[in-house]
Amino acid sequence: MNGAAASPAPVTGTGQVVAGPGVYQGLSIRNTSGSTAVYQLYDGTAASGTLVATFQLPAGGSAVDNPASGVYFGKGLWLQAAAAVEGSIRV
Repeated sequence: MNGAAASPAPVTGTGQVVAGPGVYQGLSIRNTSGSTAVYQLYDGTAASGTLVATFQLPAGGSAVDNPASGVYFGKGLWLQAAAAVEGSIRV
């Protein structure tokens, strides 16, 4: 195994996933709403700053992301969810 194991942070909607610096190591999420929605991850404490990842999912659609080396974030990790979501983000 390379480096430390990731810790899953459960998510259900918009909000702070992690406070402070860390490494985004991936996610597994599902759109639980009845329409297409966009989900964005930002390096920060709100829906601003550097965009780390973005996903557009159809109703009931899911996404899995596993960046090979992870993505460093310095201020925190914020999820901006346009609709209900379930799953986890690994940091």
